[in-house]
Amino acid sequence: MSTLEDDILGRTGQAVKHHREAARLSLRDLAARSDISASMISDIERGAKSPTVVTVVRLARALGVGVAALVEGGDGAASRIGVLRQGATAHGARPAPWDRLGPALPDSRIELMRFRIPPATSLGVSPGHAAGTIEHVHVAEGRLCVTVGEETAELSAGDSCSCRTDVAHAIENPDPDAEALIYLVTERG
Repeated sequence: MSTLEDDILGRTGQAVKHHREAARLSLRDLAARSDISASMISDIERGAKSPTVVTVVRLARALGVGVAALVEGGDGAASRIGVLRQGATAHGARPAPWDRLGPALPDSRIELMRFRIPPATSLGVSPGHAAGTIEHVHVAEGRLCVTVGEETAELSAGDSCSCRTDVAHAIENPDPDAEALIYLVTERG
């Protein structure tokens, strides 16, 4: 391999490991999120294997960072919000035929909430959570504006988004006439 290839492999491997550890994910956790084997991720982190473009994209999505953060290094600030539109599926998975909702265990890092937001109402600005915290929002009814840092995503019924919420963030129902129903899952970092 050329020096350029060695440099890219090393930088990509280091970035994957850095972002995985920052998110407090084990190799198995990242493997489950990305549909890439733990042994392949380990090989990539060590610079022993060259990932395909699809593999880099899957890892970036699973880590909640931009692809450039894995190839060029950096903090992954390219995007804090990943949107999944109605009818689309994440990582090629099939949508489940039912919604599974349940209580969290006392020591769980997961919190599940349901909100009905009146027309033209903001839930206010929330301060940033601990590093590695991700909030997943699903709009069951109505419309929603989700703002994380300097980014804003507009969502309609059936849309979902996942946000890295280690910075100030806000949720607002911009519709002057209709209530919004949302489900929010918070994964604490």
